[in-house]
Amino acid sequence: MSLYIHREGSGPPLVFLHGWGMNSDIWEDIVPRLTQHHTVTLIDLPGHGRSQLSQPDYGIEVLAEQLAEVIPEAAIWVGWSLGGLIALQIAAQYPGKVKALLMVASSPRFVKVPGWPYGVEPTVFDKFAKGLAEDYRATLKRFVAIQALGSHNAKAEVRTLRERMLRHGEPHHKALQGGLRLLQQSDLRQALAECHCPIKLVLGSRDTLAPARVAHHLKYPHLESTIIQGAAHAPFISHPDQFLAVLKEFTKRHV
Repeated sequence: MSLYIHREGSGPPLVFLHGWGMNSDIWEDIVPRLTQHHTVTLIDLPGHGRSQLSQPDYGIEVLAEQLAEVIPEAAIWVGWSLGGLIALQIAAQYPGKVKALLMVASSPRFVKVPGWPYGVEPTVFDKFAKGLAEDYRATLKRFVAIQALGSHNAKAEVRTLRERMLRHGEPHHKALQGGLRLLQQSDLRQALAECHCPIKLVLGSRDTLAPARVAHHLKYPHLESTIIQGAAHAPFISHPDQFLAVLKEFTKRHV
């Protein structure tokens, strides 16, 4: 398998999954503040960052199988955006692998459908899919801009996201297409309802991709949520201290 995996620190396992088009460098501001108490595992999803795209199937069950093979049992997972969706699939598919899950700016269903008004309009991702076919570099730039939309320091956030996204080269075109399909088509609401591990949603009040109102709709005994005021789609970049406080409190209860 050609996955890039980096581990550092000592203590109970803590696994990070990045979002669409990005790589594990996205977490670099917060990881050094966690390694004294956790063995932190950073993964580049297939076709992103330093991971090769070893097979064309970018189905969520296949990705879950690939990742579950390389991660220790009973880890706490932190998944951002698409990474949160994949981590939720792992929790459903391989429950022994996930002791607890922090879904950051993520949702079990990213696109609006009848009875679920808590996602983006289907046309948003349709336009991104069309853009990938015509000019995927420009499409990546637009997606980064949307992630920072509404943030109190959007320009700096966009610069950070773009630099880290491209630090190890451009993500593989087929991985971008496959990941976008997952965002468009995946519906893990039932998996979330039936999950046995503790789950926490961390959402930004200004996020347009995973709106904060998702938290008000999803009510399960094993699910809790925190909304970071003023944050958009990357609260760990725009509000690192607040995000770390939420993460540390969550991990402390579930190690």
